[in-house]
Amino acid sequence: MLQAFCTRPLTDWVIIPFTNSGNGIIHRAAYEIREHYGQTIWPSYQPKDLTKRAVVVFGILRGTGELIKECEKLKHTYYHIDHAYYFKEYKHEINPIFNDKIYRITKNGLMLNYIDVIDEIDKERIQKFKKYIDIKPWKKSGDYVLVLPPSEHVKKWYNILDWEKQTVKKLKQYTDREIIIKNKNDQKSYMNMLSNAWAVITCQSTAAVDVLLEGVPSFCNNMSVANPVSYTDLSLIETPFYPDNREEWIDSLLANQYLIREIESGFVWNRLREKII
Repeated sequence: MLQAFCTRPLTDWVIIPFTNSGNGIIHRAAYEIREHYGQTIWPSYQPKDLTKRAVVVFGILRGTGELIKECEKLKHTYYHIDHAYYFKEYKHEINPIFNDKIYRITKNGLMLNYIDVIDEIDKERIQKFKKYIDIKPWKKSGDYVLVLPPSEHVKKWYNILDWEKQTVKKLKQYTDREIIIKNKNDQKSYMNMLSNAWAVITCQSTAAVDVLLEGVPSFCNNMSVANPVSYTDLSLIETPFYPDNREEWIDSLLANQYLIREIESGFVWNRLREKII
């Protein structure tokens, strides 16, 4: 039912147990591609067989992004695995709170840009995450607009190479506030820049999760995880969105991120396989 496309050991060990839980097959890389934009070679894979099984990939690098685009073109089911929505600071390391690694898995999308319907099992299992999360009151003052541009490889994948330029140009049409750009490779943490921010602008970054939980209003692109609780129209920058459903939204995200042991047990496959998306 599934076919996993391995790219490197660091992420292979996440997609393999998920694929095995769905009685899948594993396409192992001929050799490890270290550069981001390299194309992985899978000796056991034939392009004509793509639609025979649902696709499982990690991220959009080393050829996986091209597989996703082909799946979307053909309306073929795929499962995308990446870093967690929350507790993502540990990335591929074991989270000391849960003594396990955490990843998000999305069916037919790179991230959840809507509020998922969750059941009682979901509500029970996310309690282990929720007790460490504090949703702060909305901040309705601030001097500047903070812009968090996407990484270069995300810009290339979405074909939005001028995202930063166009975003700043649009903002200047509708606000006289200072616009501060904080790139991923800057030393200062964006979390330290929120206290006096009027609003934060992202494309699809999961940084928006932290921003919204801190009570700073968000503007984003519609593919973003923040889409249900943000504005996408920058002309509204002076009248930000302060939604009252942040708890429902964070519950939805937490229900769609998983500990490795939940992946290995088959719980995740059983939860996602029947979802119609």
